[in-house]
Amino acid sequence: MSNICPKGHFSTDTDYCSECGAPIKLSAANNNAPVAPKVADAKPASARVDNLDCPDCMTPRRSGTRYCEVCRYDFELGASFNGLQSIAKPAPMPIPQISPVVAAETPVVQNVAEAAPTLPLVPDVCVSSPIANTVNNVADTTMQSQRLKLIITVDPTLYTENDPENPCPVGAPDREYHLDLDEQTLGRQFEGKGIYPEIVVQDPGISRRHLKLMRDEKGNHTVLDLGSANGTELNNKLMLAGVVAMISPGDELTLGMWTRIRVELR
Repeated sequence: MSNICPKGHFSTDTDYCSECGAPIKLSAANNNAPVAPKVADAKPASARVDNLDCPDCMTPRRSGTRYCEVCRYDFELGASFNGLQSIAKPAPMPIPQISPVVAAETPVVQNVAEAAPTLPLVPDVCVSSPIANTVNNVADTTMQSQRLKLIITVDPTLYTENDPENPCPVGAPDREYHLDLDEQTLGRQFEGKGIYPEIVVQDPGISRRHLKLMRDEKGNHTVLDLGSANGTELNNKLMLAGVVAMISPGDELTLGMWTRIRVELR
């Protein structure tokens, strides 16, 4: 016995079509019907619009609805639902047109001299600046200033008082000091009171702060007696304490019990 669904499919099941799933209503005529489908008896799509049941799945139509709740049959158009055709295909994305990149032609240089840019000639002019002038003035002052040094010797002829506690160090080597600083103090070192002169002379007749040797902006050297106890002679003349005196190469200073200082060029 063969079963035919409302769409004309042969079904092996008696309740629903094994091909499309539509419900099958059994009747005596259907059981005795021939195997061939009755295509001529199928109603057109336009005639099925007013039917209360869905012609595809035989589901009762609700009042006022357009589509079948089961198979989405369109009652107004009388058309079966086709899911593949109902999905709108997206519009293809336009492919941008890329213009080909043309490499720029490199000019061929025939002559190297032609490729080099021509620079304007700059006249040979000496440019003067305040900084350059200051440097030049300092250099000129340094060249013009005398670079002096002191030679300190022990002169036994100056030792006139025989003091057994302070004998004259005869044969002591000469000592040399360069006048490189703007101010230098000469005297005896006394650690107890923190007196550290730049030029130390071991002579009991010299004060702890005996002389100050100075250099001015022009490079001239001067000497100042700081009020020493035994005084200072410059070229065999007693210096006044607190009065600045110029010194130059060839001058001699005598001070203390046996100290003689000669001023010489370096």
